[in-house]
Amino acid sequence: MSGDKYYGIKHVIEAMLPLLVASSDGRIVNVSSIVGKLRVLNEELRQELDDVENLTEERLDELLGKFLKDFEAGEAEARGWPTVLSAYKVSKTTMNSYSRILAKRHPELRVNCVHPGYVKTDMTLYSGVLTPAEGASNVTKVALLPAGGPTGTFFVMGEEEPFV
Repeated sequence: MSGDKYYGIKHVIEAMLPLLVASSDGRIVNVSSIVGKLRVLNEELRQELDDVENLTEERLDELLGKFLKDFEAGEAEARGWPTVLSAYKVSKTTMNSYSRILAKRHPELRVNCVHPGYVKTDMTLYSGVLTPAEGASNVTKVALLPAGGPTGTFFVMGEEEPFV
């Protein structure tokens, strides 16, 4: 379920945050997906999650709770949530949004999201076009960006793209 993925990653980040902040060049790279772009959400949610200046962690948690309630009640589609791969898409959009909040809160860190590409894995039933090594290379590129490089950014196969 999307809440488990989001909260699991969030808890690991929170546990590691003191060490990352204390380092001279702390980095967080969240592996995301092209389906985690905000365009998969309805207009109201898209605007709210894209307003990184006003979005808070509390509001993000509230929205995820609303999705989980709607999903469990079988009302996700009626409430405007994605219908295909809904839990996966919402988990990725919330993680992307959380990454942007972290980047804003901790400008001394590099906090980015990356879509590694369509990789041949069990998740894609090995129908991907990239090998696992090629997908990992796209993630590694973002992890090794130079000091002072972009933060709060979404990368698709190593190239910057908007979150929408």
